[in-house]
Amino acid sequence: MSIKLRITTRYLLTEQLKLTGWSLVGCAVVFGILPLFLALISGNISQYSPLSNFVNLSLSALFFMLIFIIGILTYDNFKLFIQNGISRPTYFQARVFALLALSGLFVILNAIYYYGIHAPYLHWSANTALMRTGYSLYSHALGSQVWLNILASLCFNWIFYIGVGLTGMACGTLLALFGKWAKTILIIGVPILAMVLMWIIIVVMSRNQSTYNYTGLETFLKFLVGYPSHGEATTGYFNPTMPFITMLIGCGIIGGLAYLFNRKLRIRN
Repeated sequence: MSIKLRITTRYLLTEQLKLTGWSLVGCAVVFGILPLFLALISGNISQYSPLSNFVNLSLSALFFMLIFIIGILTYDNFKLFIQNGISRPTYFQARVFALLALSGLFVILNAIYYYGIHAPYLHWSANTALMRTGYSLYSHALGSQVWLNILASLCFNWIFYIGVGLTGMACGTLLALFGKWAKTILIIGVPILAMVLMWIIIVVMSRNQSTYNYTGLETFLKFLVGYPSHGEATTGYFNPTMPFITMLIGCGIIGGLAYLFNRKLRIRN
């Protein structure tokens, strides 16, 4: 790693950690101090439980939003680095390295919180806690060793966070290519068009259920989620291989788009 790349990565990661810290402080206020204030003014202070509010905090949702928002923040740092002699490829590589480090940290913090605080407070075993995560379909895929399956779930979450961050980078870099009005139109218009398109697809599929054969699509989707090819499809025993491969391919594609958009960035007057 070159000196410029190392310095750029350190700067980006430091700024992202500051944003993360302030976000956690904000969550502490919302889930701790604000309920206390409401309990005081309503006279229900005896029912206030700071620990209960804390353990119900959804760090995974917070980290999901943060990793996407951090990815979107593109132009200001680009302008800063370009004006200080940092090339576009170096800036992009630094963003990817910072994303890998930050997403890994998010996975570790969320695991410590979920398995070390949330699950014990609710009297869940490690296996019960794992079965209540998004990885539940694959929670027994690696055998009876629950900690081995938890480790696999953490890798799964890490790749997912990386994909979300790369998606944010691609969206943020694409928006940075346009002016204020064009950016506003894209932000408002694209979600509306996506919802209209989804509605059209749902209507067409619902009205033509007897005409079209969706067996091929169903088989493909089952293949992507790791649906067992033999035996009963029991939660916890799906095959995680294809989901892992699908996410890695998706990360490669969206990362490639982000890189192409990054090459087109220009400083606006």
